[in-house]
Amino acid sequence: MLRSNRGLWPICLLAILAVSWSCSSSDHYRLRLRIPRRADVRLADFDGVVVADFFLKSEVEEFDLNREIRDYLSTELAVELETQVDLLSVPLADESVFEDQAFWKNLELDKKKAVIFSGTAEFSGEIRKALVRKGRRQHETPFPEQENMKTRKFYSLNMQIHIIDSESGISLYSQQFKETRAYTNPNQTAYFAFFDLAFQVKEKFFREIMGGEKIQDRYLIIH
Repeated sequence: MLRSNRGLWPICLLAILAVSWSCSSSDHYRLRLRIPRRADVRLADFDGVVVADFFLKSEVEEFDLNREIRDYLSTELAVELETQVDLLSVPLADESVFEDQAFWKNLELDKKKAVIFSGTAEFSGEIRKALVRKGRRQHETPFPEQENMKTRKFYSLNMQIHIIDSESGISLYSQQFKETRAYTNPNQTAYFAFFDLAFQVKEKFFREIMGGEKIQDRYLIIH
């Protein structure tokens, strides 16, 4: 069985998770609590983890997008779950394959009851020119503000991630993630930008499937 290090916390722990108290008025206090979040998928119910190919909506010239996604995701899952993660190279004809339960059930896997990570991916980059206004500071000369055209390089990573039960072929989870980042360096490489964006996707994705914490404010009314 897989081991997940983000189990549900007992409710009684909430009493000691207040990070800060701030008195905003004379009749109430604000408490900031770390609230446990239930995992969307029970990965501990499976005997193996497999990262398969992703269906690419467009090719990337600078690097092999499918290979980089597989390698990055499998490495991060192995660390988080403390288990071996297998790679599976399987051709995906189109996006409809994620609704084809027979396709996933008939894959030859080492473990009978495995959880498969796959999905769709699209990575793109473009150069844009933006008008940047430089304001003057206090006590500076009263000349008009300067406006300059600056070049920015934007990269985007759009992923629809599916988690599939290999026994039933049913998709247990499906969620879209889109991250975009601008770089002031017009020579910023696509390869470097991909890992920046993949990290952002991974952080959001892991919080959903493995649980974690979310910070919420609560108010204590003083009578």
